[in-house]
Amino acid sequence: MRIALISTGGTIAMEREAGRERASLSLEAGDLVHELSLSPEDRIERVEFSRLPSSHFDSRYARRLAERIHQIRDAVDGVVITHGTDTLEETAFYLEMVLPPGPPIVLTGAMVPTGFPGCDGPANLRDAIRVVKAPQSRGKGVLIVFQHDIIHALHGAKLDSERPNAFGSRQTGKMGAVNGDRVLYYYSPVDHVRLENRIRGKVSLVKLHYDIEEDLFDYACKTSDALVLECYGSGRVPPRLLHIMRRTPGTLFIATTRAFQGHLFDVYSYEGSYHDLVEAGAVISPLDSLKSCILVKLCMGNQKGPEEIREIFQDFFTH
Repeated sequence: MRIALISTGGTIAMEREAGRERASLSLEAGDLVHELSLSPEDRIERVEFSRLPSSHFDSRYARRLAERIHQIRDAVDGVVITHGTDTLEETAFYLEMVLPPGPPIVLTGAMVPTGFPGCDGPANLRDAIRVVKAPQSRGKGVLIVFQHDIIHALHGAKLDSERPNAFGSRQTGKMGAVNGDRVLYYYSPVDHVRLENRIRGKVSLVKLHYDIEEDLFDYACKTSDALVLECYGSGRVPPRLLHIMRRTPGTLFIATTRAFQGHLFDVYSYEGSYHDLVEAGAVISPLDSLKSCILVKLCMGNQKGPEEIREIFQDFFTH
């Protein structure tokens, strides 16, 4: 089996500095392959795409990575991407939105650098290769593999900033697991819209909190093509912000929840509730705020209008 191993950097490519309690980028993902027990028929084709911490990445970086995967995907049986954990969930979602179904694509990484006790990179890489090799992984979309768990890119999220079991799923639970040599799946994903690998527009993300400043919110509204708003609960905003939204009709508002799980829905009649968001023209998103930012930027890059964007977001509810 031919597997492309794309190294982008991150903790999995970091090694402890001699005599220090710090780590620096000094490894390629391929440097870890020799520690794994691979079958003789496995051919690992190493691609060093970058050597960066993922906190340096953005959607332009993801666009270039998607282009590189598109170039090599038909020549291999699967792709493993080693990636920093800070923005891994965003890269995974971006790739899921722009790459068609086909050979499996798996992202993995590490929380503990090489040379520190509990280094988890080799084990995660081993599991990622096992998932790519499993016949049942084909057509599953872009996956995240961490600490034996298989998580789909649509709902994958970094849940912990320090522990090895850092990744989980916001809405659906894990999709499967790696148990020893076995790759098990609990469900299959449903298909969804995919977009061309083009991005455009200025997108702001605002999280509601007690003392959010009206002038800052007003500035974000006026200077953004789209604003993703993390609302209270199932979709509520302070009336003073609602008034600002109503007087900036040129900005597209995407409403999601600041809660970790759940969706927006209509239940209250008081001002600033869900119905007012809808009347103000807000698009209701079933995705978390990070993925909503990526999706609306892809939509604008594909020259989708407000109603088309609304339908694309709604499509994630109806399937």
